[in-house]
Amino acid sequence: MAISAVYRVDRSYSWNYEHAPTLPRVRRLPPGPGARLVGYDLNSPLGVAAGPLLNSRWIEGYARLGYDVLTYATVRSRPHGALGLPNIRHVDNHEQGAVIAKRPGLNGNTTIAVSLGQPSMDPEVWRKDVRRAKERIGRGQMLVVSVMGTPSLTDGIDAFIADYALCATWACEAGADAIEVHLATPNPFAEPGLMVYENIPLAAQILYRVRTSVSVPVLAKLGIFRTPRALHETATKLAPWVHGFVLVHAIPRRVVDDEGNAAFEGREWVEVVGSATFPVASRQVEELLAWRKAGAWPHAILAVGGISTEERAQHLLREGADATLVATAALFDPLFAARCRRALGASAVA
Repeated sequence: MAISAVYRVDRSYSWNYEHAPTLPRVRRLPPGPGARLVGYDLNSPLGVAAGPLLNSRWIEGYARLGYDVLTYATVRSRPHGALGLPNIRHVDNHEQGAVIAKRPGLNGNTTIAVSLGQPSMDPEVWRKDVRRAKERIGRGQMLVVSVMGTPSLTDGIDAFIADYALCATWACEAGADAIEVHLATPNPFAEPGLMVYENIPLAAQILYRVRTSVSVPVLAKLGIFRTPRALHETATKLAPWVHGFVLVHAIPRRVVDDEGNAAFEGREWVEVVGSATFPVASRQVEELLAWRKAGAWPHAILAVGGISTEERAQHLLREGADATLVATAALFDPLFAARCRRALGASAVA
């Protein structure tokens, strides 16, 4: 039985790509409070993070629901298939790991484990589709395209860096208003479990090549850090090559069923996202905001991770986040942006 009316978890990624959802309609969308992000004037600081918006039809649907920062799901310079089912499962998050939930979380308490394998369509497909997506969004909205390099162990690190830049260039040419450089992905040249952003010299080289290859703002997508010091050092070293930071991507966790077996066959570690990640993700966002206030650098900060209620979005915006992006909430609660617009409007009047 499907547990999401938007993304069909009982169907493949390819099926969901071809079958954009029928989203609920908003009779009268509340006006946005306005926002400014990396040089763009927006209707609101509300958006969708990389992941849920598989193509232009998904983007068009969410744009009509009041999401104004629309991130096209991560693309590559060559086609890459998704992993087999299951790809998404509801989980309960515990200290030692995550366990498959017996009942899905409701009312802003949804937490899921995701194992898709970072799929991407052929560049000829997604480049044309990015153009369509740009045409289908309205005034006061922006299209961010998330890109990543595809490793080739025979070609080495230089080719990996160049691949990021090539993908970013294609996305820019197709109409992206900004490029999100997805660095919260496994580093193919390091020990298993280490991410690209955790290798500061590599991440800096990637961002430098992208920044000098495109004419639009560049955002660095980061994952979870082991210490505040590591976050600060990384952001400081990467700051010269970006206009902003997007964080937190997801929390890698070991996910098992109630008998202790791997919940995703052959995949012991997967990405956990949703409500339960908010305490960790928001703390990291707040730390970065504090350093920005202290004058470390002036860059935009786009908050992601467990923003499942209007109160959480408002909190991070009050703290100084330039935008709040949702992923799990977009899939399980498509009207989130409309309600959040009302809440932001009410707080402004108060």
